Amino acid sequence: MPEFADKILEKAENQHYKFQIGCYFSNSKRIRESLFLWSEKIEDSYWNFVTKISVVEKSLRELVEKVISFYKTRSRQPVIYFTPFTRPKNLPNLIKKFGFKSEFRDAWMFYEKNRPKEVVMPQNFVIKQVKNKEGMRVFVDVFNQAYSGATPEEPYGELPKEYGECLFDSFTKQKDKKTIHYLGFLNKKPVGIVTLIYSGNFGCIYNLGVVPNYRRKGISSTLVLNAVVDSIKNKANIVFLQTEQGSYNERYFSKLGFFTKFIGEGFVL
Repeated sequence: MPEFADKILEKAENQHYKFQIGCYFSNSKRIRESLFLWSEKIEDSYWNFVTKISVVEKSLRELVEKVISFYKTRSRQPVIYFTPFTRPKNLPNLIKKFGFKSEFRDAWMFYEKNRPKEVVMPQNFVIKQVKNKEGMRVFVDVFNQAYSGATPEEPYGELPKEYGECLFDSFTKQKDKKTIHYLGFLNKKPVGIVTLIYSGNFGCIYNLGVVPNYRRKGISSTLVLNAVVDSIKNKANIVFLQTEQGSYNERYFSKLGFFTKFIGEGFVL
């Protein structure tokens, strides 16, 4: 069973930011002991923020001014993302003095078993890996249906079309990363998706989704656990993901063997 010391958890956080460059994050930049991340297409706070902050209190005002200027020039809301590895530790209280307020909280969840004992496929269900642009178009179509905000347990509501566009573009852009997009077919109909990105000891799960009419048939759990198995097969035995804290998703993933190890919190001006 993997051990989750703070050093491992912080490395996982770092890997996530690297994994998403060229997809939801367009790019990143190191400025004043902090990591600035942004998206050219997606406007919301989840993919436009500064994090990995390590400053002394007397330098905080200067950093905040830089954050405000940097994101406003990109027509984005200034956001500071806090994790347990941010310095100073009391950053949330300090930035409230500048007008920042907590807007979202992510549960960073890690798979705590050695591997699933067995991935049991639902009847007439098949998982295939996306191999070409045609398959990626199908993947994005399922993504758009799955993240349509059709049911109340979807914590992010209806996602804008730019998410799907970033996903499709990343299929050709992310050549430097080991990425597997999975499509799940029930009776030959594409109904579910998930993505695994891995490097070294770390594998992260993204984009889990099932078309609303096909939920509660064991499809999502099969997709997730299949990705976990593949991650571990590729020596990436530290498998993790992010979802909204306190959501249906967090409770669901905990049933599959994932446990919340730390919280990331986004503060928006």
